[in-house]
Amino acid sequence: MLLATSVLAGCGGGDDDDDEAPVAPPTQPPVTTPGEASVDKVLFVGVDGLTYDALRRGAADNTLPNLSQLTVTRAWTGGVNGSVTQQPTLSAPGWATLLTSQWADVHGVRSNAKGQGMKAPSLFQRIKTAQPDARTAGAFNSPVLASLLGTDRDAGYVQTLTDCAGADDCVASQARDRIAEGYDVVVAQFGAPERVAAENGFGTTYDAVIRQTDAALGVLIKQLADRRAAHPNENWLMVVASSHGLDKTGGSDGLPFSPNKTILLAANQPVLLGGSADDASFDGVWDTNWYALPSAADIAPTVLSHLAALPQADDYDMAGTALSEPLALRRVSTRTAMDNKSVTVSWVRVGEPAGDIVVSRDGKEVARLPGTATEYVDTGFTFDVEGVHELAYSVSAGRAVSAARASVVYTKPILLLPSLRTGLTMFFPFDGDVTDKAAGGGAITPYDGVQAPAYADPGMYGKSFRNERSAAALGAFKLDYPAGLLDSVQAFTIGFWYQSDGTANDRSILGNKDYNSGANPGITIAQWAGPELRFNLAGGSRVDIEGVKFTANKPVYIAMSVNKTTKTMVAYRYDSELGFTRLNKATGTVNLAQIAGVFGPHIGLNEDGKGTYGICCAGTKGPYTMVFDDLAFWSRELTEAEVKSLAMSGKSVSELFP
Repeated sequence: MLLATSVLAGCGGGDDDDDEAPVAPPTQPPVTTPGEASVDKVLFVGVDGLTYDALRRGAADNTLPNLSQLTVTRAWTGGVNGSVTQQPTLSAPGWATLLTSQWADVHGVRSNAKGQGMKAPSLFQRIKTAQPDARTAGAFNSPVLASLLGTDRDAGYVQTLTDCAGADDCVASQARDRIAEGYDVVVAQFGAPERVAAENGFGTTYDAVIRQTDAALGVLIKQLADRRAAHPNENWLMVVASSHGLDKTGGSDGLPFSPNKTILLAANQPVLLGGSADDASFDGVWDTNWYALPSAADIAPTVLSHLAALPQADDYDMAGTALSEPLALRRVSTRTAMDNKSVTVSWVRVGEPAGDIVVSRDGKEVARLPGTATEYVDTGFTFDVEGVHELAYSVSAGRAVSAARASVVYTKPILLLPSLRTGLTMFFPFDGDVTDKAAGGGAITPYDGVQAPAYADPGMYGKSFRNERSAAALGAFKLDYPAGLLDSVQAFTIGFWYQSDGTANDRSILGNKDYNSGANPGITIAQWAGPELRFNLAGGSRVDIEGVKFTANKPVYIAMSVNKTTKTMVAYRYDSELGFTRLNKATGTVNLAQIAGVFGPHIGLNEDGKGTYGICCAGTKGPYTMVFDDLAFWSRELTEAEVKSLAMSGKSVSELFP
């Protein structure tokens, strides 16, 4: 104990220096053999600021001998990038995950701000609920992290909670005292490595401090071994982890990059399920294959499994899984269908199949699948009340369980209105061809007269038109319509399903003008960075509707109506994530007699009316792919109810044809 106090004096509240610190001799961690011990106990140590790369170097040159004797693996934190689970790679969100086995979409901690609380049950709460007589304690270097457990302390879930106010020697002594007093669960958070890295970067001072921290861990390892010798019935699990990685300068910027998302995970058990010794394959830029590795969300289930305190499979609600099991179901995720009528649950299996995989929703089994399955589509839920509904899914195989949530928006069914056949002049369902099913004289043709149409399968309804804008000056397609059509009608509506990756800027989705200027006569619906939609109409003067956001890589319904009698332009967009919107604009002094443009009776698709804008003049020039489905032209203005019917009924206009 004197050794631990002396080596930590410079890495807690005191000054750090570059002196070589004494290193505790390696001690063999206690062997935990299932079935021998009658009392299971846990020491969980967090070392913030100790990077996995630093640990790997310390193991190679034997400067971190105590950590090196544990089973160590690279792991990850920060949630799944680009999903609702993504969270900043900072200490408070990271620790909230370590303590709850949830990501920020559930635990609610998204910054290092003071005064936050966790919205999910903590490790301490679950332990005390399962084992009311268990004695639990926590000692934290960081006041912010200690405050996360204030509610747990007040509720009696943690008996002893110490805010060490930046002093790692306090953390070490508190952990030693609680172990000596016979506590069942002790959590200790060291923070000096993170503070030193932030102040000095990676260098001699940082190396000295992580050696000091390793020495303190050596004392704790020896204490567990000595206690096991004195109390043979105690079976201690020791787990060590970091809450987040550091950037290249040693700072904590919270970004979702490889160094920030990489954490270390170690334990005194021979195997960590899914752990990898093939470090070279995981170096470099973040890769989705890393999600099969252990994560910060696996810590709490591993501790609870050791204490026989895991929830039953039907009630399992944690994102992680125990690393002591022979099988894990990782990266459980949900995807709600555009029509909100189904939820796809998917997962990655690590280890060998062990019987059937059971999928449960809100605690009730909904499917039993072969052990090799990796996905289930759930269509069995119903609702009576309109609004957003949360569904809790769990996936289990034997003792391996993981969970995720899904949001489903329920609205009363919307029917495809029969009135949509009235005034339907042209209609292209793109069911493997470019035929005008309304037989109104429309045709989809390439500008260059050569390019063959391509199709995406599945599309919104069956196949869809994959309009691949090539590098050629005239490499796009156009909708040819009967001459004089736009001049002869007093109102018209163009509507279609649209999808793109949203990256291109200032590209004409659909237009009959020279889009090099929006003031040129004609109409255009365009994609701009954001991604957003812009609607433009001009003839002598111009009007625009801008800033209409849409979700990339998902089908959205777009419609544009022009009424020459009321002198209005109306823009519609339905997006399954952003909802339905209607915007209108008075056309004012626009000469509507000019909106047919000057390039002939056609409307460019993935282009303007001239056919060269995407190459010569767009903000993002060159090849670009846009996907169209159910493209239709009405020689009248549709009502809002009719556009909602097109967008939200889940039905194709094809169903209105005999």
